[in-house]
Parts: sequence; C-alpha cells; structure tokens
Amino acid sequence: MKRVLFLILVFFCGAAFLGVGSGGSRPLSKQQELGASTLKGRVYDAERRLLAYSEEKKGFILLPQVFQPSRENLSRLAAFTGKSREELTLLLATAEAPVFLGAPAKEYPQLKGLLWQSYTERQYPYGPLFASFLGTAEKEGPLEAYYQKILAREGSFLRTAVKVEFQKALSRDLLRALKRLHARAGCAVVLDLSSGRIKALVSKGAEDLLLAPELRLSWVGSPFEEAYYDSMYEGLTSFLRALGFGEPTGVDLPGENPGIMPPEVSSLEEVRPSLLQTVRALAALRTGKIVSPKLGVEAGLSRKEKYLINVETEELEDLVPREKGGVWWYGGSRKAGVFLMIGLWPRKDPTLAFGLYAKGVRAWGLPCYYTRFIPQAVKVMAADLKSPSGRPKRAARSHRARMPNLHGLTLKAALEKLVPLGLEVHFSGFGVTVKQWPAPGTPLKGIKDCRLVLR
Repeated sequence: MKRVLFLILVFFCGAAFLGVGSGGSRPLSKQQELGASTLKGRVYDAERRLLAYSEEKKGFILLPQVFQPSRENLSRLAAFTGKSREELTLLLATAEAPVFLGAPAKEYPQLKGLLWQSYTERQYPYGPLFASFLGTAEKEGPLEAYYQKILAREGSFLRTAVKVEFQKALSRDLLRALKRLHARAGCAVVLDLSSGRIKALVSKGAEDLLLAPELRLSWVGSPFEEAYYDSMYEGLTSFLRALGFGEPTGVDLPGENPGIMPPEVSSLEEVRPSLLQTVRALAALRTGKIVSPKLGVEAGLSRKEKYLINVETEELEDLVPREKGGVWWYGGSRKAGVFLMIGLWPRKDPTLAFGLYAKGVRAWGLPCYYTRFIPQAVKVMAADLKSPSGRPKRAARSHRARMPNLHGLTLKAALEKLVPLGLEVHFSGFGVTVKQWPAPGTPLKGIKDCRLVLR
C-alpha cells in the first residue's frame, strides 16, 4: 500500500518533466503530462484546410526514485532509448521528477519503474503562421481556449474565417514593416465589412498587442473627427461610445481589454483604444453598424450537428456612413516609438477595414514613408471579395488530379500531400497510414473528403 501511495505521489507531484529522445532532453509539454486532458477538436481555415488537430501517441514514463540502476537494467534501457549508459546514469542522478521517454515501441523492457503512457499531442501543420490565435505544442492558443467547451469533445470542429493565403500575405506585410521600421513588435488585422469577421490576424514579438489599449485615438483622428461633425450625436462622448470605445469588442479571443475612455471626453487624445477597437470603429464609419468581430464561422460536434457563430450587429441611426475609403497613418516620434496605420479599402466602395501597429520603432523618415502604403495582403483580399462567386474558393485542383498513395506515411506527411488537393481529411488511430479512401490513383473529380486509418 505504501508503495502504491509513493508511486501516486511521484506521478502527480512532479514539478517538471524532462524528455529523452534522439535530439537530447527537453521539457515535457503540457499535453504529455500524466492524466492531462487535451483538445480533441479540429480547427479549419475558411476553405476547410486543417489548421490544428490532436494526434494520439504513446511513450513511457521513467520513475527515477523507483528504477534500479544496475548495469543490466541500464544496458536494457540504453538499447531501448538509444542513449548511452553514461547519459542515463547522469539523468537518473539529476532528475527529481518522472521522466518521459518519447520513443514508442510495440515492446519495451519490463523493468521496475518504467511505465507505459498514452497522451494526445496537438499538431499545427502550418507552424507559427497561425500562432497569433492558435497554439503550439507547449501552449494552448487563445482561440482554442475561447471555444474550449466545444473543442474538448471528441469529433468536434471549428471553422474560421481566415484563409491560409491571406494569413501568409499579411504576415509578410507585417514582417516587412517591422524590418523597415527597426521595430521590436507589431500586429495587423483585416476585417470584412460585410460579414464583420476577421479575415486575417498576425502578431510578432508580443502576444496580446492586438487587444491592448496602447493607441491614442488622436494619432489617426481625422476620419473620426470628420464623421463626428457630419453625425447627429449631441456630444463627442456619446459619439465615441456609440463606436464602441471604452468597451470590449466581443471578439472570440479571451482577455480583451476595454481600453481607456473617460466619462466625459473633450479630446481624442484622452481615448486609449486597442488596434482591434480602432479598426472596428473605422468599419462602423463606413457601414453605419457596430459589430462584434469574430474569427470563427461555424462549430459543431459532427458534420451533421453544427451551427453558425453569429456576429452581433447594432445599427447606428445617428451616424452618416462614409462613402469613400482611404488610408490614415501616424508616423510616430522618437519619444513615442510607435507606428500606426488604419484604413478602408478599396478607396471607392470599401469592402475591408484594416490596421497595422508597430512599437519599439527605431527608424524614421523614409522608412515610415514607405511603410505607410497599403499592405499587399489587403489588396489581395479585396480582389478575392469581388470574385463572381461569393463563396470561398477551394484549393485549385487539376481535373486530372488523382488520390496519392499514402500507405506507410505519418499523418503529418499525408496532410502535406492532401492539403494542396483541397480535400477534407478524416482519420482514426495513430502511427502510420494502413488504409485509405479513396484508393490510390482514384480520380478526385467530385470528391471532397478522404479517410485514413492509422496504426
């Protein structure tokens, strides 16, 4: 009984987990902790390309306090892990908590202090490209945390309004701006005026920069001042509150800051909003509506049991909508060390509102001048919205495309072949692909889904 209690204590009271693999030791991720529950649901982009999914894996836990480091035991463990006996001896001498051995195998040494462990690991096929709102192997993303109650159920899914191409383009724009400005951090966002959904969202160097009240509305005050004088609001305070300043936007990301909005406002200098609040308010100047911007489009527990994620909308009756768009920017100063650009695009009949913010700026003059031009990503998105079909385009696929042979491939390797074909992937099990549908060589004309069995 004492031994059982000791094992339980070792299991759940370890402060840190170390990994042993072919590349050396590393901290065990949250998803590999004993008894840890992880997200099961998949996350898709607007065209149903897989952005995040959970993969079941198996490995082993070594209990340093229980393992007997005899010469024979060390030799058997070394053969199993690929480590030398010296490395294992040092690990056992320094580890104070259970150690995860990440090498799965059908058979493993039956040694005292060596236990089998199953866990679920979150995979992100596009890596850091979506790290602004999705997670990593070590950390849960804010969008996944917001929809955790749905995604925690097996078989669930979440489809977002972003597209991989838009995300890549906006990320390139932001990186280019940060390089020109010699800035240490920045973020950018694009909002669809017709749907109120976020089309792309990127950040570099700071996690919550998009939702933090770091801006001064006076930096880009001209469109708001003009709209206020044309409106029928009695005072500047009521006008700004109608545009949503001083309150959260309702975006589907946790931890949003309402910003700074005095009870009575005499100048735009007193208002400190976030970039998302400013872009939402700019969108309201064009549409005459204030919305709660959303990344998610639909969610559900299966393909049959699903629902749309609504964008709340409120009409602003006393506001005269702007007819034309434009780009407004603030070059900053050496003291402020910031750069801000917001706009409505295209200039004629705008369909998008966007914003780009950089902090820690160390370059002035020409770098600010060249950075202020409209981001290429916004032009790409505006052209996409004007396409004849109002529906999202699926990935381009040749009429001669055929199903590739996926046998023996891991899920990640299989996805690299299937994603460019625009197929929605369904899988079960873990390991490598042993069965697939459609069969290799099958023409993909009219086929939208495929199924994989992994073992």
